[in-house]
Order: sequence, then structure tokens, then C-alpha cells
Amino acid sequence: MSEKNNVVSAVTGRDAAQVEDDVPAGDGIPAKGGAKAYVVWGVAMAGYIFAVTCRSSLSATGIEAAHHFGTTSTALSMFLYLQLFVYAIMQIPGGVLLDRFGARRLIAAGGILMSLGQGLMAVAPATSMAVIGRGIVGMGDALIFISVIRLVSAWFPFQRVPLMNQITSMLGGLGQIISIYPFVWLLKLTNWQTAFLSLTAIGVMISACVVMSVRDHPGQRVRRPGLRRPQTGSDHPGRPGHAHGGFAAAMQGLKAVLKTPGTFCGFWVHATTWFSINMMNQLWGFPFLLAVEGYSREQASAYLAIGMVINVVWALSMGRIAGLHPIHGRAAIVYATVGSQALCWTILLLTPGPHPTWFMVLLLLAMSSGGPASNIAFDFARDTNRSENLGAATGFANTGGFLSSAIIFLGVGMMLDAQGATDPSLYTDHVMRVAVLIQYPMWIIGLTGFTVMLPKTMRILRTRFHR
Repeated sequence: MSEKNNVVSAVTGRDAAQVEDDVPAGDGIPAKGGAKAYVVWGVAMAGYIFAVTCRSSLSATGIEAAHHFGTTSTALSMFLYLQLFVYAIMQIPGGVLLDRFGARRLIAAGGILMSLGQGLMAVAPATSMAVIGRGIVGMGDALIFISVIRLVSAWFPFQRVPLMNQITSMLGGLGQIISIYPFVWLLKLTNWQTAFLSLTAIGVMISACVVMSVRDHPGQRVRRPGLRRPQTGSDHPGRPGHAHGGFAAAMQGLKAVLKTPGTFCGFWVHATTWFSINMMNQLWGFPFLLAVEGYSREQASAYLAIGMVINVVWALSMGRIAGLHPIHGRAAIVYATVGSQALCWTILLLTPGPHPTWFMVLLLLAMSSGGPASNIAFDFARDTNRSENLGAATGFANTGGFLSSAIIFLGVGMMLDAQGATDPSLYTDHVMRVAVLIQYPMWIIGLTGFTVMLPKTMRILRTRFHR
């Protein structure tokens, strides 16, 4: 397919979305952005918050897990790599399934898979079965976020979609808070099996609520016995377009997605903006702050927690900018985010620590912008692909940050090992500074990829938005 055909095809899908936004609801069809939209989104969000809770439940109980399975911290750290790996490789298959079966089915299926995985974690007699359970959790987790993003596109006017995407991602962080406080409290109050089986039960209940309450788009009807299932055309954003086309149609949709420059533009946005804050929050933040800045564990924890608050401010502001300025505003956010991150890290690594508070606040501001900026990836993917291919496009874009994070996680560890720092007691100021240099090649590669794909993507966006 030529670039010109890509543009024409994409514009057709976008124009259809804009026309539908302007058509008033009728025949019992709820209006986009109305009360029903928020109900559907709210139930789907319960599924996403549950997914984040399951994702971070093992990290929050690391010491207890080591005692429960009688294993080492090194072995347990592999669970994180497994989670990222399974999540990443499932994004494209999950997106194809989303395009064929719709968000409602995938959120429900993801909830059941995560419940099954947490159930295995509860009863696993050894680490090997727990690893299988964790892999199943990762499979279910991979289906949820892209499905909620699909629902947002279907249920809200397109001008409001970027902001709703940011709010969706931001509220998902509640799952991490649940895993750190209520879940850990339940674990200490009862025992390992009770705590994880409780998550299993909650997941089943949420999946049932999704099946009963969520609809893939405002025009979807509840299927009743004796009634013919209505056709599901591809002209409605969020409506599965390959439901009757089988595997061949799904593969055709995936090929179209991979020929669209905006898909790769989104991939590089996600891969470039997110890994720095993910590195600090998920694995290497504590050892770095302790070794380089001389923080106590309490200070390091508070520092990273403040970043979550800053993330909220960035999410609301970036979502607003991305919606009002879909062409130049989005690109400006990406360049500003990566540039500020690289600049702050460069200053930190070239100057002796501990650094003054005002500078550490600037660093946190720069890093915390990465999460909201990474959501711009879904805006690029959505606005340059046809509506029936949104699942595959979103899934591909979402792969970027998880792949880059996995590379950075592993790269920092390898850099530490190469310097002989094989144990946390050997993490010094110097070895930690050298280890985090692995970020720079990723920034260069990611920003180059984004810059190369941006001109073609901008041409599609200008045509779509008539600017």
C-alpha cells in the first residue's frame, strides 16, 4: 500500500469518527460522552485497576514471597522480567484479538486469566508453579489497558479522547497503591493463600460486572436468545471490524497497521519517554538514590511517591494540549519530555552528589513527565489508523515502552555486574552513575526513530484535521 493510499484510508476512518461525533443519539443509543459513557468507562477502569494491582502485587510482597517460596531475591527478580516479557509479546496478538472480538470480551477474559494466575500463586508449592501463574497474570494484564483505550475512543468525542486516555492511565496507578497498602495489610493479617485467593475472587466479580455492564460502543445491544446478532461494521470507532472476517481479515488489518507511519511513531514515543521513570519506580530507583544521593529508604520512598502526584498534573495538562493541538502540540510534548530528561540526567551525572533539593525536584519533574508523555503514543496510533484496526495499532505502540524498559532494567544490571557490583552492598556512587548511562543509547535510538517517522505522520494528521 502506498503512502498516499495510507493517508486516504486513514482519513476515511477519521472522518467517519468525526461525523458520528456530530450525530445526535437516537433510537435509544446513548450519546457520546454522556452519563452512560462514564458508567461503561468506570466499570472498565475497575478491570484496569485490578490489572495494575495484580501486576504489582508480587513487588509489594517481595520479602514475604522470598520466605514463602524459600527462594532468593535474585530468583524473584526474574518475575519482573517475565511480567514485562509476557506483557510485551502479547500486545500485538492482544490487539488483533481486540479488533476481532471487542473490548468487553477481552477485559472479561483478561480478568479471568489474572484471577487464574493469582490462584496459582496462592496454592503454588514451589517457585516453578508460581512462575507459570505469573506468566498467566501477564497474559491477562496485556489484554486490559489496550481494551480500555479502545472503549475511550468508542464512547467519547474525539476531542476529549486524549484527556480521557491520560486520566485512564493516571487512575490505573490506584492499583499500585492498593497492592502496597490494603493488599499487604491483608497478607499480614491473614496469610499468603488467603490474600492471593481474595484477588482471585475479586477478579472473577469484576469480570462478571464487565460482561453485564460494558458495551463496545454506544450502538451495541445486549444479545438475547432468538434474536439475530446485528452486523458489526467497521465504520464505528471501537466496534470490532474483523468479527466475521476470521484470521485472514485480522492479518490484513495488522498488515495495514504496520504500513502506517503513525503506528511506528507511537511505538517510538512510548519506547523513548517512559523507560526512565519506569527504571526508577520499578527496580533501580532505591539503590540509585541511596548510593548517589545518600537518601535513607524512607526519603527515597517519599521522593518516588511525590513523583506520582506530579504525574497527575502532567497527565491533565498534556491530555489537554494533545487534544487542542493534535499536530504540533503532541510532537512538542515528546521532544520537551525527552530533552528535559536527558538534560537533567546529564547534569546529575556530571556533578558530585548529594544534589540540592531544588535540582532533585527538577529531575523528578522531568522523569515524571515520561508516563503521561508516553500516552501520546496512543494518540498517534489512533489518529493515523482506521477505526477497525485500533486494537492492533494500540497494542503495537504499547509494546515500545515495555521493550525499552526491559532492556534498561537488564542493561543496568549488566553494567553493575561488569563493574564487579554483583551485590547491593557493592553499589557505590561511581558504579551506579556508570550503570544508568545505558539510558543514553535508548534515548538516541528512540528519538531518531520518532523523528524519522514524524514527517509522514504529520502529513496524515494535517489531512485528517484539515490543517
